[in-house]
Amino acid sequence: MIFKDRFKDKVMILTGAARGIGRATALRAAQEGAVMVLADRLQDQGEETLKMIKDAGGDGIFLPLDLSIEENAETLVRKAVEAYGRIDIAINNAGVMGKPNPVHLLPKEDMDYTFANNFYTVFFCCKYELRQFMEQGNSGIIVNNASIAGMTGLEGNPAYNASKHAVNGLTKNLALDYQRYGIRVNSVNPSGTKTPMVDEAYAYVKGKIDAAVAAGVDPKEIANMGGRKRMPIIDRQAEPEEQAAAILFLASDDASYMTGATLQTDGGWTSF
Repeated sequence: MIFKDRFKDKVMILTGAARGIGRATALRAAQEGAVMVLADRLQDQGEETLKMIKDAGGDGIFLPLDLSIEENAETLVRKAVEAYGRIDIAINNAGVMGKPNPVHLLPKEDMDYTFANNFYTVFFCCKYELRQFMEQGNSGIIVNNASIAGMTGLEGNPAYNASKHAVNGLTKNLALDYQRYGIRVNSVNPSGTKTPMVDEAYAYVKGKIDAAVAAGVDPKEIANMGGRKRMPIIDRQAEPEEQAAAILFLASDDASYMTGATLQTDGGWTSF
């Protein structure tokens, strides 16, 4: 259900906007009146998201930025303010699955890459978003995209698991530190969703399993690569639009009494 004008004239930053959950969130927010400041390092797909918004009568800009670089997070907020005078809502959605490997096989550079793109992107964006909200002096809303991997274990991908726990820990701490300024900070925690990133992750794991079988690896090791839990109680993957609905609930005044929440949008995954 689209709520007409729920975000009318609100300036909304959205990272990871090129595809998947980010694109679905951008399109719905624009339909509900938000002015969108989109960012992603996938330039062609990000510009396509912006075109879809404008073709539907919405407004916004797209910035091709790698937000694992701190200066780019500062640029994102500065460009938003230059274009529209302020920001009202920030949705920090950019992230990666990384390369699944158990710790004894995990190169430090793979851990660094996953943390750079899952945790430091959120940390850097929050840093400059919070500064802008405080300067404006009229509150603000932040929604960080974590994962069910930030609520529980995720077999075979400790780098992703640790990075998403870090996002949830940061979210709770920011809620504590910035409520005095009227700033709300929450996170969403999706399970598997029909997105290109998830498809790519499954393909990567399947390739590793196939290679392990061919190399005669112990079947127990192969099972660990795939993970034991396959589906949530709702026996399917989520649609990107379902995740967008939860994100935009937290970004709306309907969630005015929520801060520091880690909302599980997981079809019941973490209930068993």
